[in-house]
Amino acid sequence: MSKIGDRSKTRYERAIFTLPPELLAEARKFANAFHKGNNSGFVAAAIRNYIDHLRKVRHTAKLRESYATAAGDARKVAEEWEAASEEAWALLDRPQRERA
Repeated sequence: MSKIGDRSKTRYERAIFTLPPELLAEARKFANAFHKGNNSGFVAAAIRNYIDHLRKVRHTAKLRESYATAAGDARKVAEEWEAASEEAWALLDRPQRERA
C-alpha cells in the first residue's frame, strides 16, 4: 500500500529557473506557510494553477466565440422567417369571412 506523497512511484525531473530575488523570497515565504517549506511543491502547485487558469481562459474564449457565432446564425434564421411570420399573422388577423 502506498502512502500519500510517496515519491517512489512518481517521476520527478530537476529544473533550474532564474527568478528575481523578490519573487523568490515571496515564493519561499508562501512555501513555508502553505507547503511546509517544500519550495518545489509550492512552485509545482503554482505552475499547475497557472496552467489550469490559462486553459480555462482559452476555453472561455472558445465558448464566447461559439455563442457569438450561434447568436449570429439564430439572428439570420429569424430574419429569414420574419417575412413568412408577418404574412401568417396578416392572414390570421383578417376577419373569418374574408378567408372563406
